[in-house]
Amino acid sequence: MKKFSHTLIRGTAAMALLTGALAAQAATYNFSGTVVSGPQLGQLLSGQFSFDDAADALAGPDGTVALTGLSLSFLGQTFQLGQAVDPYAQFEGGQLIGPNAGFSGFAVPGATLQLQSFFGSSNFTYNAGGLYSLGELSISAV
Repeated sequence: MKKFSHTLIRGTAAMALLTGALAAQAATYNFSGTVVSGPQLGQLLSGQFSFDDAADALAGPDGTVALTGLSLSFLGQTFQLGQAVDPYAQFEGGQLIGPNAGFSGFAVPGATLQLQSFFGSSNFTYNAGGLYSLGELSISAV
């Protein structure tokens, strides 16, 4: 029953978006994580992302939605949406899994950070000189 009503709400929002009757509203989420393996063991990552809630309805149960806002802090640096490569929110089975985005520009030349959400979980990897650090993300609505 719960799935049916969620589908109905998403379908109603999609129809309203198509007819222009629904004003854009941002859905905003916080995320945080800790490196659980690799050279950066124990380092913390935190941030916030948002997307147009009406666009969520058009994504379908296993779709993606472009992010309209993203900021994160990791290893003493802060990154914003404009610095992200391919930023989007991932949905599976009608449920938000988390953000996806790539970042570079760390103090270590060639280092990259990748937020990854798929197969029901959300995590991140940090690669500096071929040494990978892995962490899991926790997502919560604002």
